[in-house]
Amino acid sequence: MAGEEITIPVALMHTGVAMGTVFAVLILISFVIYLLRFVPKLFDKKERAAANKPKKDKGSDESAVQKVAPARGQAPVKKAADTELVAVIAAAIAATMTEETGVPVSPDGLVIRSIKRRI
Repeated sequence: MAGEEITIPVALMHTGVAMGTVFAVLILISFVIYLLRFVPKLFDKKERAAANKPKKDKGSDESAVQKVAPARGQAPVKKAADTELVAVIAAAIAATMTEETGVPVSPDGLVIRSIKRRI
């Protein structure tokens, strides 16, 4: 092909094959992106299956957590994750209060009464 002349039909064929390949790859990429919306649901199923298994440790904190009905317009929240969230928030508040006042504040003395989730 180094010294050959390329006719218009051959050039159009090359263009068509190249454009077809590009569009096929774009369609494949869009399909993969569409399938990615189902990935979190797969992990949620695995987490639910793990959470439904009975635990042998009867003294765990997760068994003592109360079940609370979600408010209107809110999705149900996992209580085990909430205990960790409350611990992190209490530690952050204690650190901020220690910085502001200069007096060491223990997170054990703080009471978190409510947490409003913003989505």
